[in-house]
Amino acid sequence: MTFKSLTALALAAVLMPLSPVHAADYDPPIYVDQAPDYQPVEVGSGWYLRGDVGYAFNKPYEFSETAAGVSTGTQAFSGSVGMGYHFNDYLRGELNFGMLPTSSFDNAFTTTCARTQTTTVVNTGVITSQTSAPESPLASCNGSNNGQNRAFDGMASAFVDLGTYVGFTPYVGGGVGIAYTSYSLTQNARNCVNGNPVSTTDLSGNTTTITVTCLDPSNYAGTSSSEKQFSLTYSLDAGFAYQVSKNLSLDVGYQYVALPSAKYVSFDNTGTPSISKGLSYQTVKLGLRYDLW
Repeated sequence: MTFKSLTALALAAVLMPLSPVHAADYDPPIYVDQAPDYQPVEVGSGWYLRGDVGYAFNKPYEFSETAAGVSTGTQAFSGSVGMGYHFNDYLRGELNFGMLPTSSFDNAFTTTCARTQTTTVVNTGVITSQTSAPESPLASCNGSNNGQNRAFDGMASAFVDLGTYVGFTPYVGGGVGIAYTSYSLTQNARNCVNGNPVSTTDLSGNTTTITVTCLDPSNYAGTSSSEKQFSLTYSLDAGFAYQVSKNLSLDVGYQYVALPSAKYVSFDNTGTPSISKGLSYQTVKLGLRYDLW
């Protein structure tokens, strides 16, 4: 065997056991999946704040005929604040709290007041006699009937937006809720005034003084009644919104609000007060909505 052959065999013997060692030490590359892109969470997405003022053009507390002596103080304006949520592009819901129109009235008339007449006789500074009796005839005095009505409500409503056309979004909707109403009524209150003393002196030197005084004030306070109650209310709505900016919209609408069981003070065409039941308001409203996104 030649020297070249021996050298080749020796190299083969040395290199052959090294091949599996290199194969065993080989580590395959590690592949890491790329992390997903960060997606910020929109806090408040879909929510909006709202508020409005309204005017009840049907003026539910007033009558077509007002009796002589009756003055009214109807407040036909209303207002509400609340928040809403867009469920999608067409359906949204709202929760609102509002003050409804109020009223008061005063019916002034002339009546009579019972008073006490006292006759005192004095001679040389000494009271010789004194008698008291109801005045007759009864004196005339001013009387009045007074009433006041107030109402508030909390309403949960749903609306359907009918699409947007050149910035205008018409809608229809309705709601149900709870109304808080109160009334107070005072009838036949009288304003009694004491009479001026009248004195006369006879030839014997006796001075007779007649004084007329009112009774205890509670006799002229009249009768009072009042009631506070919670009752069911519902509404029907229609209108449109106009987008002023990205987050702000102007809301113009009509609302019918009914309080079928609410009690309130009213009066007939003779000025006689009474307690009526069932209220309704027809209101035009102007408001704003602010989207929280």
